[in-house]
Amino acid sequence: MNGARVLSRLQALLHFHLFLLWIPTHGRKSDYTQEEIQILLNVHNYYRRKVDPPAANMQKLEWHSELASMAQDWADKCTFEHGQPKRDRQPFEDIGQNLNKFTSSNLKRLDSLEARTHIPLRTWWDEVTWYDFASDRCLGPMCGHYTQLVWARTKYVGCGYLNGTQCPGKFTYVVCNYGPTGNIGLNPKQPYIRGDPCSKCDSGHGWCDDKLCITCTDQTCACPLKCKNCGIFNAKNCTCTCTEGWDYADCSEPCENSNKTVCTRMHQASCSLIQPEWCRAKCGHCTSSRNTTKAMKCCGGKQCRNKGYLNTGNCECMCPGGFHDKSCELADGHRLITTLSMILPMVSLVMASSIGIS
Repeated sequence: MNGARVLSRLQALLHFHLFLLWIPTHGRKSDYTQEEIQILLNVHNYYRRKVDPPAANMQKLEWHSELASMAQDWADKCTFEHGQPKRDRQPFEDIGQNLNKFTSSNLKRLDSLEARTHIPLRTWWDEVTWYDFASDRCLGPMCGHYTQLVWARTKYVGCGYLNGTQCPGKFTYVVCNYGPTGNIGLNPKQPYIRGDPCSKCDSGHGWCDDKLCITCTDQTCACPLKCKNCGIFNAKNCTCTCTEGWDYADCSEPCENSNKTVCTRMHQASCSLIQPEWCRAKCGHCTSSRNTTKAMKCCGGKQCRNKGYLNTGNCECMCPGGFHDKSCELADGHRLITTLSMILPMVSLVMASSIGIS
């Protein structure tokens, strides 16, 4: 009898603890007011519009209340290190995070609006000085805050802060969480695709809010999309129907693997580890069949490489700076080498002739 009672109590205790584990953990709301949230969004998107070279797929950031709640919980710890508070379920599998600690002997400035909005974002943006986009290299102390700030595929942000007078050492502590995270994948991992604004939005549409990709529900948004390589423009939904073999929202590039060595050897499961523009054909990222037509090939199927596109009037490739030849496959350095290889023998011949005459 006593054994049955003990077992019954143990079962009840187990059920109670399981119930406690099931209860979702939620933090408190961010201390930012609605007006301050709008300032944070405006400044974030201001910097995202400002990138150079321009971005073709930069998403406009929106506020995410759960990311903000997590950021506030983390800021409340007043511990200047990366991390996230405990949650039963995170809003994103991976969350990016930027931190800023602003110190000042002026307590009024320490607790100012500027200290918790403009200063941290300007500090993160200023890392652009050290970042080289072409090589995807950081040439200074750090660049990760900048690249997260302008990571094109990040769609949401949420921030929290702690007033400077509340932290030991007197500093204003700002935490911003980002989802989906940036700074992820194998190298090279540029934060965005270079090109005309809104020409390569992941949605496949070209809806645009001053250089930033957006979702448009009423078809009244700006649509600067220009279809290339015989693509057919659909003004109603701001899309291009690409001819066979062409890819992206503006049909500007061939549907192929940009790094053939990596993509050929790579397993399908590894597609999540690399940028979508690396192995678009291998990983199934190319423009969907509903936005392509096999009924027509542009210029007989001719294609241009290295981000070149067809002049449909004469079917010649318009090559970007740094490339030339009929299909934009040769780099300008190759042209210089070729020219020198032709000139040097001629110079040698002239010099030999001159010596013979003297």
